[in-house]
Amino acid sequence: MTRNHIIVGLDDSPSGRAALRWATQHALLAGSVLRAIHVVDWPYSSARPGVDITPATMDEIESAYRTNITNVFQDIDPRPDWSMEFRRGEPGPVLVRESKDAQLLVIGTREHVGLGRLLVGSISHYCLSHASCPVVAVPAEAFNAPSADSDPADHVGAPGQADAS
Repeated sequence: MTRNHIIVGLDDSPSGRAALRWATQHALLAGSVLRAIHVVDWPYSSARPGVDITPATMDEIESAYRTNITNVFQDIDPRPDWSMEFRRGEPGPVLVRESKDAQLLVIGTREHVGLGRLLVGSISHYCLSHASCPVVAVPAEAFNAPSADSDPADHVGAPGQADAS
């Protein structure tokens, strides 16, 4: 089986968006199919600025949330063979399972320290420890779009420049 698809874990955080941008550029360069996967671990309890979660029913809340995540995916102007998928469950195990036959798993990393890391856990750490394919972990600040007059190789996080440590 050819492993011609890239899985990217997607949410609307800065690191999730950075991972999507990195995966998009890598998929274009490699000629790969991109599958963005957002794992919903309901009940969703962390409201974010700009996300209206005031509807009365769980169906309305889920619909509004899915629309927001779908809009994040649409911002990259996806190719017709790329997909945005929703899964339910614990994000780390779901992403590892979905990437079993993938060429690559791309995830964003967040800064959780101390008690925050203990309480929230680390999806990126889980994926790095359990995935059977290569994993690229992209921090939000590591992927800034290069300016028109700069060399893309000078930017940390550019496809092909991933830190393997």
